[in-house]
Amino acid sequence: MKWWRVVIAFAIAGALGLVAVRFSDAPKAAASTRAPLVARDAIDPERLASIELDRDGVHYSFERRGTSWWQTKPVLAAVDGWSMRQLATRLLKVESVRVVDAAAQPGGEAKSLSDAGLVPPTARIVLKEEASAGASPRELTIDLGRRTLAGRAYARVSGSGPTGSYHVIDSALHEFAVERDPKEYRRREVFVDLGEVVDRIALSSGSNELVVARQGRGPFRLESPVKSRADRAQCEELVDALRRAKSSGFVADNPVELSAYGLSPAMARLEVEAGGKKQTLLIGDAVSIGAQDRFGMIEGTSTVVRLPAAVLAPIIPRVERLIDAVASGVRARDIGGIEIAAGTKRISLRREVDRWTATRSEQGGTAEAVAGSVETKAVDGLLTALLETRAGSVDIAPFPADQSIATVTLLGFANEPIDTVRIARRASDSKLLLENGDGVLRVHGAIELPITAEELGFLPKH
Repeated sequence: MKWWRVVIAFAIAGALGLVAVRFSDAPKAAASTRAPLVARDAIDPERLASIELDRDGVHYSFERRGTSWWQTKPVLAAVDGWSMRQLATRLLKVESVRVVDAAAQPGGEAKSLSDAGLVPPTARIVLKEEASAGASPRELTIDLGRRTLAGRAYARVSGSGPTGSYHVIDSALHEFAVERDPKEYRRREVFVDLGEVVDRIALSSGSNELVVARQGRGPFRLESPVKSRADRAQCEELVDALRRAKSSGFVADNPVELSAYGLSPAMARLEVEAGGKKQTLLIGDAVSIGAQDRFGMIEGTSTVVRLPAAVLAPIIPRVERLIDAVASGVRARDIGGIEIAAGTKRISLRREVDRWTATRSEQGGTAEAVAGSVETKAVDGLLTALLETRAGSVDIAPFPADQSIATVTLLGFANEPIDTVRIARRASDSKLLLENGDGVLRVHGAIELPITAEELGFLPKH
């Protein structure tokens, strides 16, 4: 087995030879003192206006717009402000291990700079501050060369030191700026920086449209396909889901044919308005046969993303969930009176300090109205059914007038009508249908709904 020893010896000798050649090619240091590559106050990371990055033959441009960062070249996409600050901060923390005089190297300056990957540079970073009053914006340019052994790399600061000198630095900046996928700088939020108050949400698909909107901090109202009260809790959940929604990946930049992704025309459009700014999500085809995930794109950008089914489900509003399932939106404390008409019979209730008085009469009849009182508990049950009890389901359909059993009108303390609820009993299953003029039937099964004089415990006044 002596031949194995010979093979191992040759292998070790070869490896040592390669290392020796590599070190013989390394530039000789003109100075070997650790020092910051650039002054720590050369630029302020918190006041950056733009960052330019050239690498792999591609020019990347990043701009700050207000409090947000956006990539503007080669695609338009929102990027992570933290990543931009990190790029500047890491650059300012880079230390020069030694300075190399290119002209003193074997082969001369041109060869030395070329061997170091600095002519042309492997990458170039340009940081520019925003302008301030009375001063020109500062700018900092760093050329990055190739990486070497032991976690080192080459770099050169534009306009700093002799033109023929460059630095040996730690390679951490290269890892963040040169070797990292530029897509990792991008934000995955579907709707970027939604304002504090979302004003309008609209989903359209073909001829179907669902719209909920509000004025200021008022309650949401459904505007389409019917005009109705919206469920506050469901709308808040929808807004929270919009803020949390993130894509699971970037599929294609600047695609030639959006129709290949079902985005021209889009299968659906989801518009969100907040603070006067509108963002529109285009929703396309499924990413593959049988998959639930879909392709998507924010209108105005140029990147197709993947939208997970788990993200789409809570941000695609369903009209039945958004409609307020309670019959009336009136507050009990605002009600001063109630008028109930059931067939030819009518009963009028009036709130007193600690009880309800009542007047019973018949429409079109000759009998005089009878004054009396009703049970407070029964009236409370009626108000609970109208103002608090959620329907088991809702249907967008006309009120079935032929199955109507009663109309309840709620009055203010000046005897003015403030809302009317119509009540029907469905013939097919005897379920109660409550509607207050918005074209929405709120379907109830078993429910306490006292509407006749007997059910209200009417007692004539003696």
